[in-house]
Amino acid sequence: PQVTKATMISPKLLLLFAFWVPSGVFAAWMTSSPLSVGQRKITTILSAKPYASISTTSGGDQNNDSSPKPYASIGTNSETTGTTTSMNNNNFDDDFVSSSESVAPTVRPKLLVFDLDNTLWTPELYQIRQRELPQVNEDIWLFEDARAILRHLLHEKDSIWEDTELAIASRTNKVDWANKLLKQFNIDGTTLEEMIPHREIYKGSKKEHFANLRESTGVPYHEMLFFDDDASMNLGEISQLGVLCCHCPRGLSTDLFAASMMKYESLKQEQEKWMGYVLNGQNLGLPEDESGIDAGRQTTGRIKYFNSAKRFGFVIEDGGKGQKEEYFFHESKVANGLQVESGMKVAFETAVDGQGRPSAAILDILDKKKSNKKGSGLSKGNTGGNGVEMPCFSMSQPFVSLLLNGIKTVETRNNPMFSDLEPGTKVLLHCGFKDWRDQDAPRRELQKAGFTDEEIKKYSALPKGFSKGAIVGVLTVGETWKSTAYARDDEDLQRKVVASADDMGVYCTEITNPQWLKRSVKARGSPGIYSATVPKSSFSSL
Repeated sequence: PQVTKATMISPKLLLLFAFWVPSGVFAAWMTSSPLSVGQRKITTILSAKPYASISTTSGGDQNNDSSPKPYASIGTNSETTGTTTSMNNNNFDDDFVSSSESVAPTVRPKLLVFDLDNTLWTPELYQIRQRELPQVNEDIWLFEDARAILRHLLHEKDSIWEDTELAIASRTNKVDWANKLLKQFNIDGTTLEEMIPHREIYKGSKKEHFANLRESTGVPYHEMLFFDDDASMNLGEISQLGVLCCHCPRGLSTDLFAASMMKYESLKQEQEKWMGYVLNGQNLGLPEDESGIDAGRQTTGRIKYFNSAKRFGFVIEDGGKGQKEEYFFHESKVANGLQVESGMKVAFETAVDGQGRPSAAILDILDKKKSNKKGSGLSKGNTGGNGVEMPCFSMSQPFVSLLLNGIKTVETRNNPMFSDLEPGTKVLLHCGFKDWRDQDAPRRELQKAGFTDEEIKKYSALPKGFSKGAIVGVLTVGETWKSTAYARDDEDLQRKVVASADDMGVYCTEITNPQWLKRSVKARGSPGIYSATVPKSSFSSL
């Protein structure tokens, strides 16, 4: 189907690519060649015409694109003159260019890394519910802007991008599909497999993906730029490595790509060694993107699918004509006390999640006969009617034991998770089933602090009779502050966190008064700070 889209391009972004294209080099070509929305958009940016309004129609076979290839004409030297305005590295809300007198960036990342699902292509592979391989441009598509950016990178690989390599980091569980699709998608006859030589596609932490990329390419973390749609997990943990990251909640766009390049150069010009920031449209000063999702609206629908093991599902709104919107929801967004199942009729509120997807918060179950109340991981028999409800958060071993044994006295996260809690608040601690992915890392830090192997074993273990997947202790949270790269290099802070600078989060919270419960209380964990209930008899003291 043909799509029409009109967009106003900020002059800040147009300046970024000014040095790539002599003024007006594409004028005749643009008026005579059929282009996709993404192609025309990036072409307009490259032609550096301030306030260019784009109104285009897309069509044709994206997978076998035979459009003219203008990029051979792109100049590599900028005729733009002026000065670059430096940015405050700790305040990305400031405009990244203060005036039109700017020099187009000449410093580029040595490695560009792209996620796949909802970044280069859509939909996400797990959302395609079929057994056979998805068909290119029938079941799955490249985003228009992503295609235009990839085409530019392809045709300028021997000139302005000659010192930049391309890579993929994807933790999809559809590994075979992903690799086969990379062979099928092509840009002007070159498959994505041929175009992107460095590929890390497998389940697990993206820290492992990036460690392998650093080893295979020889590029240090601070010279990489990573694009991903998942800000909460993927970008959060990769920014901890010192990689500059960009959040693309609705796919890779030319605006985000351009602004990220500008920010990368500004950090390098200030000789910034720490690049572990997460960029997004807001802190890059881009106009707010229209999601097309009517968020904050309460409505009703039926749960199409819910996976209790993976704790997520989809709900479809009642009424309407044609294709109905599916809203993603996580179990953490189900109102307390409700147990949902596939087929249930529910009341929900629409929203947009951290990955830019239409999402829902389940408010109530309307099929009362199917309603099955649940507690906070405990039955009334466990609490004996004397339960204590408190804030709770989850951690992995050995950090749970290190906290409750008083060895670890500062907890760090990449988001200010504890900032809404008043200093002095008592919080329950839940021990997750999965151990921390790198068990050697805390052991090295403890050895560096002078602990013996016997002491490390003792302080890293759960007490006898305690189990994982349970609430095991209580502690008091103190002040939360945002650390600097310089502060994270301090050995005293590393000792308190029991982590190296690379493994620390940006936000630090002081932990005091740790206590083990008398016994562990079986309960299900949740992301962030959530509410949990344990029997009063579980506490040694309150």
